[in-house]
Amino acid sequence: MDNAQPTAETQIRQHAIALAALAHNGLVFSTDVFDRQRYEQAKQIATDLLALISNGTLEDLHKNVFLEHGYMTPKVDVRGGVFDDKGRILLIRDRSDEKWTLPGGWCDVLEPPSLAVEREVHEESGITVRARKLVALHDRDVQGHQPAFPYHVYKLFFLCETISHGQPSPVETMEVGWFNVDELPELSTTRVLDAQIQLLHEHWNKPDLPTMFD
Repeated sequence: MDNAQPTAETQIRQHAIALAALAHNGLVFSTDVFDRQRYEQAKQIATDLLALISNGTLEDLHKNVFLEHGYMTPKVDVRGGVFDDKGRILLIRDRSDEKWTLPGGWCDVLEPPSLAVEREVHEESGITVRARKLVALHDRDVQGHQPAFPYHVYKLFFLCETISHGQPSPVETMEVGWFNVDELPELSTTRVLDAQIQLLHEHWNKPDLPTMFD
């Protein structure tokens, strides 16, 4: 985790996201016509601020920032740590950037996180697993993932036990492989960091370690 002082761009992004959440949540609860006008103005200001530090269009930013219809909360991403009997970790090569990552993705609505990670691991690797332990609940921004998103994300890392093997989905996954944690391929750091894989391996070796957070 990077302890350096945030750049001006990072601070603008953080303030814009906070302003966007304030405006969005105000619109959810406010019935006063004048207050709603002010919240709409604040919403537009937040989008304009994000546009200053982003390559996306205003339309795309508006769609990404204001994803929810109710009270705005962080999105939830789940990742599965699966090890073989040699202590090698399962990674998949994602088609979007052709780099390697832990299998995982967004939780679906009404889907428990443990079932979400089991589903994602199976879809992307073909391996059926059971989630056995929540190793870490990380704030994506605090951990320093890049590039920064125009919304807030929590990342849940689970240790998973292999139940059976199958075929991965060819739509999302280019390759599936098992790697020693000290000989990792190029990682998709927007999804997973080396330190997070090392943390999973540490918990695989010592299952009684406490869950990490932030």
